[in-house]
Amino acid sequence: MNRLEGIKLPGLGQIGMVVYNAEKTMEQLKTMGIGPWMLWEGTPEFTIEKTGPVNASLKILMAYSGSVQIELIEVTSGRSYYNDTLDKREGLHHLGYMVNNLEKRIEECKAAGIEVLQRGQIKSKGFTVDYAYMDTQSSCGVVIEFIQSKLGPLPLKMNRFTHTLACKLGI
Repeated sequence: MNRLEGIKLPGLGQIGMVVYNAEKTMEQLKTMGIGPWMLWEGTPEFTIEKTGPVNASLKILMAYSGSVQIELIEVTSGRSYYNDTLDKREGLHHLGYMVNNLEKRIEECKAAGIEVLQRGQIKSKGFTVDYAYMDTQSSCGVVIEFIQSKLGPLPLKMNRFTHTLACKLGI
């Protein structure tokens, strides 16, 4: 039984991939017309996994293909949930959904018996991204992520337009 059946998901917003070398993968994807690319490097404000706090450093590159964000995640130091996939292969890690109320989405999943695999927050130049990976691999074949973005205290709808604007502003 698919435990997500009772949970209404918004349209697909992101395809997340874990890779050994984000810049090399980005260059390959550029040949298919995907871009412009936005880079974030560092350690998230916090990352909590089932086993407790994690302090891995990441390189994340993001761009759009149509209305779907492509996210490349490279672990540059430390160990986290991403390494569980990278230990076996690189490639698809999750499908992401942009949401307005992360807490509500997590509670809906918990009520359906779906646990959080990893939860974290990334901050950069006034932007905050709160995210949660849900343990949906066994029920639907892929991990799903809920993503909530803000600019300062204001909700921010992350889409191709806001991404392109942020790239032009050098954010």
